[in-house]
Parts: sequence; C-alpha cells; structure tokens
Amino acid sequence: MNSPAISCPEFLAMERSIIDDFVSCTRESCDETETCIKALNNHGGPEFVHRLFRALHSLKGNCLMVGLTPFTEPLHRIEDIVAKVRANQIPYHPVIGEFLLLATDEIEDLLAELITSKQCNNDKRLLLCKVAEQLLASLNASNVESEVRNAINLLDKKDRSIAQEVKAKKVLLEVPPDLELMRELSNHIDNLSIYRKNRSDQVVQMTEQLNEAMGFPVDPKQLQAASLMHDVGMSFIPHNIFNKEGSLSREELRKIQEHVVIGSQFLLRFGGWEEAARMVLDHHERFDGTGYPNGAKGDEIHIGGRMLSIVDTFCSITTERSDRTFKKSLLSAISEINANSDTQFDPAMVQVFNEVVRKIMMRPST
Repeated sequence: MNSPAISCPEFLAMERSIIDDFVSCTRESCDETETCIKALNNHGGPEFVHRLFRALHSLKGNCLMVGLTPFTEPLHRIEDIVAKVRANQIPYHPVIGEFLLLATDEIEDLLAELITSKQCNNDKRLLLCKVAEQLLASLNASNVESEVRNAINLLDKKDRSIAQEVKAKKVLLEVPPDLELMRELSNHIDNLSIYRKNRSDQVVQMTEQLNEAMGFPVDPKQLQAASLMHDVGMSFIPHNIFNKEGSLSREELRKIQEHVVIGSQFLLRFGGWEEAARMVLDHHERFDGTGYPNGAKGDEIHIGGRMLSIVDTFCSITTERSDRTFKKSLLSAISEINANSDTQFDPAMVQVFNEVVRKIMMRPST
C-alpha cells in the first residue's frame, strides 16, 4: 500500500537563494562522504571515519535547520551505522561505503524530486529508513559483509522495480507546449553536470527581475525562452570538453562557442521565437566588441542578449564549480561584474543589475 507523498511546506516556502544554498551544502556533504569512502577503501586511517561522520552529521543538521524533518530520520540511522565504525564496534569494509553512497544518492534524489515537484515519494524514504534500521540492529563485528550486502540488495531491488514500473508506462507521441519543452531541454543540460543543478531556473528568475527593473524593454516570454535555451547547445559539446578543467585549446574553444548558434537555431525551428533566438545568439557578445560569434558591440547587441550576458556570468560565478571548492558570494560576484562594466557588459545595465542584487541581499530570510 502506497503512503502519501511528502511535502515540506516550510522548506518550499523559503527564498530560492536559501534553497540553492542548501542544495550546494548538501552536495558538499555528499562529495565529502564520497571522498572519505574512497580514502577508506584505499586503507585510509581513522581520521576519514571521523570526517565521514561529520559530513553525514552536517547533512542531517542542515535538513533539520531548513524544516526537512522527514529526511533527518533515515540520515540519523545512517549516521549511527558510521558511529559504530567510529566507536570500533564494527570494522570498516568497502561494502559499508557502497551502502552509504547508495543511501546518500537516494537522499539526494528525494530532495531533487521535492524541489522540482513540490513533493516526493514517501515509500522510498520509508524503505530507506526500514533498511537502515534493520541493518543498524543486526550489525556486529562478524557479519558486516553479509548484512550490509543484504541491505544493498533490498535497496537495489526497489530501484529495479521502479525502473520496471517506469519502463511499463506508455510513451505518447505528442508535442508539448514550446516553453514546457524548452524547460525540459534546459533541465537536460543542467543535469549533465552536478555544478549546474537548478542553474537555468536561476537564470530565468534573475533575467525576469532585471527586465522588470529596466521597465520591461524585452517581451517577458521571449526572454524566458532565451533564458531556458541559452545553454542548451552545450549538450552537443563533447563531455571531455564540457567538463574540462584548465585552459581549452583553440579547437576546443571553437566547439564551445558553437553552442550559441545551436541554441538560436533550435529556437528558430520552433517558430515564433525569433527575438529569443537573437538573444541566445548574442549572449556571449561583449560590449567592447571582442565577444562571439559576430563581434557585435554596444547597442548592436540585442538588449535581451546583454541581460543574459550579465545574468549568465553572475550565475556562473555564484555556482559551485569543479575547479573551486566553494561558490562565491553574491557580493564578490557583483564586484566581478562591476569590474568588467563597459568592457564585457553594458555599464548602464550593470547599474540596474546592482540594484537587483542589492534587493536580493537585503531580502529578509524569514
């Protein structure tokens, strides 16, 4: 019998910036968990067990802080399993790390489902609670391998049944509304990298705010379409280039730059989105004429493209990246935008954007 879905209204009512910060902290805790497990699997010392415990404890505490009480229950049980290792009640085996990664992945999936759909599957949460509780009760120094492997199989069995259920659903051949399809495409590009989660939503919200602050010089729907589609062309860039750390070769840079053309052509093929297509094409042009693909400058750049240029750069700076440990603050990001006013960005528009960001920073947290 299915239990009602979980909805956490206190969490969902929070400002989007707070939710984004929570997601970033959650990812940080999960990354630390994975780092510690890799070290322990390679015969790392007890300090990694302590770090692992702190990472899970931090994740549980953050959930409690933002009103995600239902998530603290499975996390508490998972944390207690690590506490047994920490207290030398059971030895660490790589299978324990495998279970912890599976469990934290499940937590992340549930959180993503909650944020996206405003509710999440309580049966999945309850099963994770039950499996972790049974494992906690049965574990001793002599049965770690068998008991943890059984717990993993129980969770994997659930995953397989869900996969079969999804597979059984009939896929209808139908065309969704344009903006709905654009949102699906933008979610696809965001899911290609853990460092892009919810990035498109953030761009949409901030371009809307900037457009409003400027007195709506751009049609809001066209701007929304451009905001959703501006990086969709990146999904056609080879992954080894898309996720590359360090400098790009000239050929790799050329391939990256192609994404603005691909995105704009998609919008033209939709029909009725010509203005949005121009914004996407122009959003990497620079105010001083040194951008791409056409070297347009000043007012030659579509005003929506100039908006996207500022917001896309701002969101890139404030999003955690693979080449730095923590995302930068709103203040340091806007400072970087101001430093490039009149070269990369429209200086008059930067002044308006300063006010948009200032309002976000001054917004009450309650």
